[in-house]
Amino acid sequence: MDIDPEKRTGLLEAAALSGNETVHDLNLRPVTSATWSLLARLGNSFVTGQKDDDYAWSVYSFVYLHSKPLSEIRRKVATLDDLRGDIYEWMDTRPVEDVFKFVPYITRQIEQVAATITAIAPSGDVSPKA
Repeated sequence: MDIDPEKRTGLLEAAALSGNETVHDLNLRPVTSATWSLLARLGNSFVTGQKDDDYAWSVYSFVYLHSKPLSEIRRKVATLDDLRGDIYEWMDTRPVEDVFKFVPYITRQIEQVAATITAIAPSGDVSPKA
């Protein structure tokens, strides 16, 4: 992934300085290596780069993992089917229009991860969606 060096610098600064962010009615944590890995195992298209017909799943699984207490997420890591069930139950409580309210947050997080990975990649060919 090729990112303009000036844009990369801004994204890296934002990633380093940003903390939790309130979006709509939720307090969302920044992406970590752990949540990135878990999202990949859940089949989240923002992380895997695969075309996903279930856009709502990708949005809400991303938001769920970054809004729920870490202790709750840790208890479910070993049982992904239970975690998927919890995410679907939580999705059922959210209005449909909420999907689009979280996309700017997700986009910022993905861009910051991409900038971090490309800044440290020795050849510049490492994709954050690999």
